[in-house]
Amino acid sequence: MRTIVFIPAILFLVAGIALSGYADTNESVIAAKRITSEFAEQLADAQRREDEAGIRRIMQETVERLGDLAGIPEVEDEYSPCPESVRPLTREEAKAGFAKLLQFVRQKKWWKVGLDPTKTEHLTRELAAIIVACTAGVRAEAPTKVALLQEAVEAADYLIWCQKQGGAGVYPFPTFRGGRGAAFEAADRFLRRAEREGRLDEVVRNGWAVEDFSDGGLQFDNGLCGVAMFELYDVTKNEQHLASARAAADWAVGRPVVTNWNYNSFSVYLLAHAYRVTRDVKYLESAKKKVRLGVLPGQLTLGPHKGRWADSHNARPAYHYIMIRGLTALLNVMPADDPERKTIIDCVRQALLARNNEFETKGIMNVDSSLEALLLVKAAPQMVRDELENCKTDEALELLERHAVERLRKNQGPAGPGVIGRFFEYACQRN
Repeated sequence: MRTIVFIPAILFLVAGIALSGYADTNESVIAAKRITSEFAEQLADAQRREDEAGIRRIMQETVERLGDLAGIPEVEDEYSPCPESVRPLTREEAKAGFAKLLQFVRQKKWWKVGLDPTKTEHLTRELAAIIVACTAGVRAEAPTKVALLQEAVEAADYLIWCQKQGGAGVYPFPTFRGGRGAAFEAADRFLRRAEREGRLDEVVRNGWAVEDFSDGGLQFDNGLCGVAMFELYDVTKNEQHLASARAAADWAVGRPVVTNWNYNSFSVYLLAHAYRVTRDVKYLESAKKKVRLGVLPGQLTLGPHKGRWADSHNARPAYHYIMIRGLTALLNVMPADDPERKTIIDCVRQALLARNNEFETKGIMNVDSSLEALLLVKAAPQMVRDELENCKTDEALELLERHAVERLRKNQGPAGPGVIGRFFEYACQRN
C-alpha cells in the first residue's frame, strides 16, 4: 500500500476582508461594479432598516440594470483538467495523511500567547484551519489522534487569548501594517480610513481590530474560528472552548448584515453550529434573519446564470461555494417543519445546479471552498439530501476527489489543511 505524503501547496485560504484587490481592466467588469455600487447605499440602508421587501426590490432593479452582466465574475473563472481515472483514497492512505498533517502543523507552528498583533503577518483564520484539521483526525480515530488533539487545544488557547485581548467577543484581526495579500491590504485601507475619521480608538484594542463598522469583514475570521471552536468542544467538552465559541456567536448575532453577501454567510455558518451545539433558538433565528436579509436576495432566480449571485464579486466560484456551505449548515439543523426551510432548500438547489455541472464540462475550480461545501452536502441528513434532489453533487465530488487524490499522491497539496482534514475524515468513514 502506497503511503501518502502531505506537502500542501496552498497553506490557507487568504481571501480579502473587503472587495478583492484585482486590477479591473475589463470594461464589462468595470461597468458591472459601477452599476452595483450605484445601488449599494440604497441596499445598505434597506438592510439597516431590515426592510426585506425593499432589499428585494433594490436587487431586482440592480439585476435589471446589470442585464447580461449579472452573475459574471469579476475575475475570469480558472479551471484545471481532471484526470480520467484515479483510484479512490483508501482508509490507510487517509490515516497516513493525518500523520503528515500533524507533522505539517508542528513544522509550521508560529502561534504563541503574547504575540504582538502589530508585528504578526498571520491571521486567526489560519488557526481555525488547524483546529478543523486536527479535530477531523480525532473523529476519524487516526492513530495520531492524541497528538492532533493536543495541537488543536494549543491553537485554541491562542484564539481564546486573542479573543480576550480584543475584549469584544469577536476573534479579531491583527493590525500589522504592510502585510502581504488582499486581506492585509484591505485591512490597511480600512485602518487608514478610521484614522482619517478620528475613529481608530473605536476600531483597535491592544493592537487587534475589533470593529469593522459597515464593512462586515470581521465576520470572515470570526465565523471560521467560531465553527472550529464548536467542533473542538464536540470532542473535548471543555467549557472554555464552548464559552469562547458562544462569545463569537453572540457577537455575530449582534452584527447587522452587510452588502457583501458572502460575509454574512460566514456568520450564518457559525450560528448554525451554535444552534447545533447549544439548541439556543436565538442562534437559529439570527441565522435565518441573516439569510433573508443578507444572502438570499443576492441570488439570481432567472436567466442564464440562475443560481449564481448577481454581483461580480460574489459570482466567483470561491464565494459561491462559501455561501452554499453556510446555507447547508443551516439546513442541516433546521427543524423539519420550519416554514423557511423550503426557501433555503430552493436556494441551495439552484446554487448547486448553477456550478456543479462545470466540474464535468469545464474542469476543477477553487478546490478549497467547493470541496468543503460538497463534503458538507454529502454528509447532510438524508432528509436534506432528498429535498435537494439530484444537483450533480455526487458527480462533482467524484471529480474533485480524483483531482485531490492525484495531487496528494504526487506530494502536491490540493487545498488548505482544514479542507484536507475533512477530506481524510470522509475517506476514513466511507471505506
